[in-house]
Amino acid sequence: MILKIEPFSGISGDMMLGALVDLAGGADDLTSLPARLGLAGASLEIGRTSRRGLACTRVVVVDETEPVARHLADIHAIIDRSDLDDGARILARRIFAVLGEAEATVHGVPVEQVHFHEVGAVDSILDIVGTALLLSRLDLAGVVCGPICTGHGFVDCDHGRLPVPAPATERILQGMPTVPGPIAAEMTTPTGAAILRALDPSFTIGEHTTVASGYGAGSRDLEQPNCLRLALARPVTASAGEVWVVQANLDDVSGELLGEHLQRRLLDAGALDVTITPLLMKKGRPGHRLEVLVPTAVRDEVAAMILEETTTIGVRYQRVERIMLPRTTGAVTTSWGEVAIKTVTLPSGAVRRTPEYEDCVRCSERAGVPLQRVMREAQRLADGDGLDS
Repeated sequence: MILKIEPFSGISGDMMLGALVDLAGGADDLTSLPARLGLAGASLEIGRTSRRGLACTRVVVVDETEPVARHLADIHAIIDRSDLDDGARILARRIFAVLGEAEATVHGVPVEQVHFHEVGAVDSILDIVGTALLLSRLDLAGVVCGPICTGHGFVDCDHGRLPVPAPATERILQGMPTVPGPIAAEMTTPTGAAILRALDPSFTIGEHTTVASGYGAGSRDLEQPNCLRLALARPVTASAGEVWVVQANLDDVSGELLGEHLQRRLLDAGALDVTITPLLMKKGRPGHRLEVLVPTAVRDEVAAMILEETTTIGVRYQRVERIMLPRTTGAVTTSWGEVAIKTVTLPSGAVRRTPEYEDCVRCSERAGVPLQRVMREAQRLADGDGLDS
């Protein structure tokens, strides 16, 4: 089963919580969460409401405590001393890590010194940990997402008047498809953006069969339905291993045009892989072969992009089949931070574990230690079965 996220009116922590409850239940788990986290004086109210005629679930945090500016270590302590399962704890910590790193970058301070003002408040802690708790109960094979509505204009916060999307939100959303939308307001919050980043969704929504859906209401009633729609769906494919290779031979295009910009655009459009191979073409001219592996749903879009972005006057494509090894994701905690670990099961039944490169780079840059040192420790912990999940 896959989770489909449709942020046509943006995404926030409370919208995500409401949509998850509407989709799959779990209200009792949420109402007991403040006590499980040791957050005395806080409670969660769950009810039904409407946004432009759409019935939604609304989750509201009631906090009677004094505001506290927490550091990342304080929030980790709250999460770690709870009785949550490992999957929920790991996801919650990952979401807060995304937030912390974005705030640290925006304000130019080490992540350990970041004061979590809005995101360290009780409502954000409950939004994030509640989301992680409910998501950990779903047996998901993947997450897909539509374009993210950010809103536009300005928003007032602890740091003053800031443009929409707010700097931390903009940082987190880099590399993900966004649209400003018609409403001059903050539609996507830092918490909502961090949840998406931690889930690492695909932005290619292919053929699927929806099994169930739910709506989570935002706090305001706007000119359009201010809600988030989630759905559980099954992918529909002619063959589980069927994909397409789109190919073009190029002998009159500069290396700049074949670089990171083109490759990123193809991957953002839904390409599964992009390779560029040098070759010798007719009349002895050096050239390149561009090959892009794509699912059926985006084949024509990718072919059109190649025609628009390169000098070729035609592309070829053919259907191919592939075998995919079963894959799961866990995490290890190195001396410099958490690193995701991809585990694949080989046909023999043996497993192969690989540290996530981007996580290793983040830990290396944050701690000022060589990248290969981080990667060696992460590999050692993974091979020693020190996975958190």
